[in-house]
Amino acid sequence: MINQIESVDTGIRGAMQANRIKPDEARGLRTQVAQLDRAAQRAARDGTMPATQYHKMLAQIDHVSQTLRAATGSAFLIGSGGDGGYYPNGYGQNYPKG
Repeated sequence: MINQIESVDTGIRGAMQANRIKPDEARGLRTQVAQLDRAAQRAARDGTMPATQYHKMLAQIDHVSQTLRAATGSAFLIGSGGDGGYYPNGYGQNYPKG
């Protein structure tokens, strides 16, 4: 998990240096990554992390990564994009499930 966090942080720094994201976007994403990194480092020191917390943190890392990809234009849409690019239609962050 720590490697994934470092990889996302490296991606954020690279996107900022390449002017693919705005400094305030980078700052927000890096803040999220720093919080996740602190939690992961703490769990590594303690030697344990409940599975639910682990899966929640992985989802948070994935969310930051997806946000970075969308902000830099390196994400891809599935289908027409009318649903925000999520599959199946309507299951994205801006659409209620069900």
